[in-house]
Amino acid sequence: MNLLNFFKLKAMQDLLQAALSPASIVYTLLLIVVLFYWLGIIAGALDISAFDIDVDMDADVDVDVDVDVDADVDAGAEGGGAGWFAGALQFFNFGKLPFMLIMSFVLFFAWAISILAHYYVGHGSLLFSLALLFPNLFVSLGLTKILTTPLVPMFQNLDAGETAVDYIGEECELTLPANPSKMGQAQVIVDHSTLLINVKVSEQKPAAMYKGDKALIVGEDKEKGYYIIEKY
Repeated sequence: MNLLNFFKLKAMQDLLQAALSPASIVYTLLLIVVLFYWLGIIAGALDISAFDIDVDMDADVDVDVDVDVDADVDAGAEGGGAGWFAGALQFFNFGKLPFMLIMSFVLFFAWAISILAHYYVGHGSLLFSLALLFPNLFVSLGLTKILTTPLVPMFQNLDAGETAVDYIGEECELTLPANPSKMGQAQVIVDHSTLLINVKVSEQKPAAMYKGDKALIVGEDKEKGYYIIEKY
């Protein structure tokens, strides 16, 4: 064995040891799940949207194979405080890209940061792992945002090709709060399939609308990618 091969083997051994250490084992196991998911995609056994979910803070999390992730926050009676969480998810491209695609990036970055941080600083400390948890998540989400943003137009074009349907005149139900200045989301049923669309309330009837409200789709802003709705 030459010197180069020795160092390569040593590096692989160190990486495996770090990945299986108690400080990083959770990230490693989650990354293995992601790996099997993508193998299922390649083999044709899974669809890329197979694990898209509804995130509903006042109820539960429902698996939904028909639509992309819907970060759905209960607005309550007044809808106060609902927008920040949904806005944060949308900022990091949840709802714009398949959920598992985003989580694959997040978990890979979180795993890599954990490995490197423990190699140079933490040295396997569980206390260090706890202190690193939220900074790691924040940095991983930021890196994911940077790398996945160029993919958003591509997936929007794919969705447009698959769902070239005229929704104007159709009834919809809000899943995220909306008003004339703030974009929300609504679900509309087309051919027995429930689809999500981005919506804003018409400036002609500028009443704020909340989750569960029924609305009529009256127009579309194709350039900005949302539909205009009015409350029934």
